[in-house]
Amino acid sequence: CTVACLGLATSRFGVSIGAWQSSVLYFTYTASAILGATYVVKALGGRDALIMGMALYCAYVGCFWVATINASIETPAALLGAFIGGAGGGLLWTAQGSYFTKAAEIHAQQKPRQHVDDSTSLFAGIFAFIYLTEEVILRSLSTALISYGMRWSAVFGTYTAVAVTSALGMLGIRNYHKEEDPNNNEETSTEDRRSLIWHKATATIRLLRQDAKMKYMIGLNAVFGFASAFLTSYVNGNVVRVALDDEESKYVGILAALTSAVAAICSLIFGFASQRIGKGPVLVLGAIAFGAEACLFILVPDISKHWGWGLLATVYILHGIGRSTFEGALRAIFGDYFSYEKEGAFGNIILQNGFATTIGYFLTFLLTCSPDTSSSNAYCVEYKDGSFHNVLLFELIVVLSSLLAILGYWRASVLFQKEQQQQESSSQLESDDGHTELLENENGVVA
Repeated sequence: CTVACLGLATSRFGVSIGAWQSSVLYFTYTASAILGATYVVKALGGRDALIMGMALYCAYVGCFWVATINASIETPAALLGAFIGGAGGGLLWTAQGSYFTKAAEIHAQQKPRQHVDDSTSLFAGIFAFIYLTEEVILRSLSTALISYGMRWSAVFGTYTAVAVTSALGMLGIRNYHKEEDPNNNEETSTEDRRSLIWHKATATIRLLRQDAKMKYMIGLNAVFGFASAFLTSYVNGNVVRVALDDEESKYVGILAALTSAVAAICSLIFGFASQRIGKGPVLVLGAIAFGAEACLFILVPDISKHWGWGLLATVYILHGIGRSTFEGALRAIFGDYFSYEKEGAFGNIILQNGFATTIGYFLTFLLTCSPDTSSSNAYCVEYKDGSFHNVLLFELIVVLSSLLAILGYWRASVLFQKEQQQQESSSQLESDDGHTELLENENGVVA
């Protein structure tokens, strides 16, 4: 429901309010990663933190309904819902990562010859397939209901009801026991407890600063953030309207559903493929797909003359391919690379992706231009509210971030392989030392 509403933000509220709302959503989403989401997850455990995050997310979905039935409070309702929902999203996805990794570890333990990496690949594919399939249904729902003559207030009211029901349904999932911290006991002083809370709350930043691999993973999260902001604000909000003459946003839902459908199918395929070829090639393919969708607009800039269903479908398919790698392979590889600090690892996904997406939405209304002075009017596009925006710079940012994502992942994978080799060497030395000690003891007994 959240993603379905996010895709409709600029088309229903207009570019100005919609972009501001999405910026606030991703700002608080990003801030939660460094302001306590990891502590809450560690304190409550994965399941309970998931429930709390989903409950807060309901405020974001509900704000669309409130703003639609009462236009006089449209702006404050939209912004307040985004503020609360963003905090809930940061908590939700940090908890999901922790819960996901724990489930994969338990699954691997129950399979005698299966490595935990294979379990994370399998679970990532299955999770992304289910999640994205539901997204297909909910994204398509808006188009179906509007086509049948229902009002937007009924559409957003339905989304709100589904969101609340889903949050309540999470009470029925398995509750894995929290990992007890040996430093947190009755004998711990108040000062030590405060230090422990601070340590847990800052896990995201500490991991970013202390683990060299993490900074090289920023590109993979950033390219998804920039591409998503570009698609939601420019393509959903303006290109679809102009190219398909869709003033009522009837086709936004079905095109967004196409993205989710492609992502759902690809996530399942990539989940099984990752067990054979590894997650690296899948992540590289996703980064290329994100860059390619922006390249199409660079190569064919005139949306009023040359764009129609064919090119638009291509863009949404490419985004679906990239999206599937973010929801599946990327989360799985974060679980592999940073398994020693699960909450901090998935907090970094939120921090990096959220920060890039926030910047992307701000770029929507900051990159302005004048058609009279622009060197290329094809890239100086008029939005629905009459303002003109330089979309070329935004497109180049998406392409550049896709290239940096590939290079960054390559460097992180090299560092991870070196870590694995060092661990294997240390284990071998410990094994040899233990064997030597055993021989010495046996010789001593014989003598």
